Amino acid sequence: MEMTGERQVAPTLAGIRADHVARYAFAAACIPQQCSDGVGTGLAVLDIACGVGYGSKLLTDALPWATVTAVDQSAEAIGYANAHYDDSRISWKCSPADTIAFKPDEFSAAVCFETIEHIRDPDPLLRKLRLSSHVLIASVPNEDVIPFGSGFAFHHRHYTRSQFSSLLESTGWSVVSWHGQADGESPVTSGAHGRTLVAVCRRAEMQGKYAPDRSGYDAMVKEFPVPEHVCILGLGPSLEKYVDIAKRLGGKHAFCDEVWGINAVGGVVLCDRIFHMDDVRLQEVRAAAEPESNIARMLEWLRCHPGPIVTSRSHPDYPGLVEFPLEDVLNSTNQAYFNSTAAYAVAYAVHLGVQKISLFGMDFTYPNSHHAEKGRACVEFWLGIASARGIKISVPKESSLLDALHSQDERLYGYDSLDVYIRSTPEGKAAVEFTPRATLPAAAEIESRYDHSRHPNHLVSSAQECAAAQDCG
Repeated sequence: MEMTGERQVAPTLAGIRADHVARYAFAAACIPQQCSDGVGTGLAVLDIACGVGYGSKLLTDALPWATVTAVDQSAEAIGYANAHYDDSRISWKCSPADTIAFKPDEFSAAVCFETIEHIRDPDPLLRKLRLSSHVLIASVPNEDVIPFGSGFAFHHRHYTRSQFSSLLESTGWSVVSWHGQADGESPVTSGAHGRTLVAVCRRAEMQGKYAPDRSGYDAMVKEFPVPEHVCILGLGPSLEKYVDIAKRLGGKHAFCDEVWGINAVGGVVLCDRIFHMDDVRLQEVRAAAEPESNIARMLEWLRCHPGPIVTSRSHPDYPGLVEFPLEDVLNSTNQAYFNSTAAYAVAYAVHLGVQKISLFGMDFTYPNSHHAEKGRACVEFWLGIASARGIKISVPKESSLLDALHSQDERLYGYDSLDVYIRSTPEGKAAVEFTPRATLPAAAEIESRYDHSRHPNHLVSSAQECAAAQDCG
C-alpha cells in the first residue's frame, strides 16, 4: 500500500502506532458503558474510515458480543483489511464516509477517529451518524497543540475543543465527556488537552423540536431562477396530453420553463423538480409491509435521485431531498391548507410568483373518489388564490380538474333554463350574453344534476379511472 503518513499500515497491531491502537482500546471499553440502556448486548458498531481494519478487529476481539461494520473509501485498504484483519463479525464496505447510506438506529455506537479533519464539510456525515447511531466516539487534531498548516496536505482544518464542541452540538450530538492524548505514544486520558481531542457523545434529545434544514432549499433557490411558466404533472389520464405536446414541440422546455413532477411521476417523466411531501421514513414503513408495491419501487429511485425533491423533512440517505419552505410560504400566502403533495406544489408556485401554471395528470379520477376525495378541493383552492394574484391557469380539456372535461353548461350551475355565451371584450373583460331555452329539461335530467352518488367525473371511462389509481396523491 502507498505510505502517505496518513494511514497506519501493518499486518499486526504491533506495527501500528500506539496512540491509534489506544483510541480503539478506549472505544472498546467505553461503548458498553454508554450503551447500558438496553443495547449493551448484541452491539452493532460502525467504524467510519476504518483504514486497513486493525481497529475494527480490535473492537470485535474486545467485544465478543459485537458486530462491526467497517467503512473506508479506499478499495486497497479494504483489501488489506480482508487479508490481515478479517473476522466473521466484521462487514467490510468500500465507500466515502460522507456519502454512504445507513438505516435509522442501525448501530448502537459509531467510532470516527482521525476522519473529520479530512472532510471539507463534516456536517452531513455527523447528522447521518446521529440518525443511525446512539453513541459517537470521535477524535480530531487539537488546533491549540498542533495548529493547522502546510504540513497537513490531507487535512481541511484542525479544531479547538470549543470548535469541535460547537460542530458536534450543531449536528445533534451532546458531549458526555472529553478526553485527549498528549502525543503519538499516549493512551486516551480523561480531560487531557494534548495533540488529539477525543469526545464521547450521545445523541442529543431534540426536546420535541425539529430544526428545519434550509441548506438544500437555499442551494435550490440559487440554482433555479423564478420560472415564468411552470407545468405541474400528476399521473392521471390527462398526463398523456402533456406527453403529446412535449413530443410535438420537441421537448419540455419548448412548452414551459420548468416541469414539476408529483410523487411517482418523477420516475416516469423527466422533471426539473419533484415534489414528494410524504416523509420517506413513513414511506419506508409502507414499503416494508408491501415490498412489491409502487411505493417500494418509488423509494428505490428516490434514494439515488440527485434532486431537488421537495419534501417535508430531509434525510441524509436520500441526498436529493430538499425541505419545503413552509414558513416562507405561509408568510407569503397567509394560508395554511395543504392536504396533498399537489397542493403544496401549486402553493409553492404561487409563493414564487410565476406567471402561468399548467396542470396535466392532476385529475383526481380515483375510483369512488366522490366518497372521500379531498385533495382536489385543496388544489382548486390554491388555483383560486393563484388566479386572484393574476397567475394564468391552464388545464387540458381532458382533465376533470376545474371540471375542464365538462361542457360549459355543466360548469355553470343554476343556468339550466338559459344558454350562456361568454366572450372577451377589447378591454380584456368578460361579457356575458343569455338566451332563454325553448324548453326546460325533463325531471330525470334535473335530478341527475343533484345526484351525488355517482363519480363526479362520469365522463371518464372506468378504464381511465383504473389507470389513474395513483395520479395525484
